Amino acid sequence: MKYLVIGLGNFGMTLAQTLTDNGHEVIGVDSDAVRVEMVKDRIAFAYIMDATSAVALRSLPLSDIDYAVVAIGQSMDHSLRAVAALKSLNVETIYARALDTVHKSILEAMNISKIFIPESYAAKLFAQKLNDKNSEALL
Repeated sequence: MKYLVIGLGNFGMTLAQTLTDNGHEVIGVDSDAVRVEMVKDRIAFAYIMDATSAVALRSLPLSDIDYAVVAIGQSMDHSLRAVAALKSLNVETIYARALDTVHKSILEAMNISKIFIPESYAAKLFAQKLNDKNSEALL
């Protein structure tokens, strides 16, 4: 599979590297040159780019992408703009990170059905680990 990961912060970078480790081709995009530099040797392609711009995104091989993941975690505005840019370029499958319930509701209004809040998922998974009898071995 081919993935586009927009936003290479802690979550996005880990996602991109893990997908690569699992045999997928990943294109990573971030506006921060330092983040792109950190991941460029671990994934197929890494670009310094303003992903809120449809003009910039048009330079990517979007027709080859199976999934686009908007993993931006610092700015709801940038996240929503990146999602809107992808939609305007007819990217079919978009996964979008929501920062909170308001962000989630806006994404839903944009007809994005694949919405995730990684902090909620991680907290639930961690709580399960804490409840496990062998939790000391898992932490």
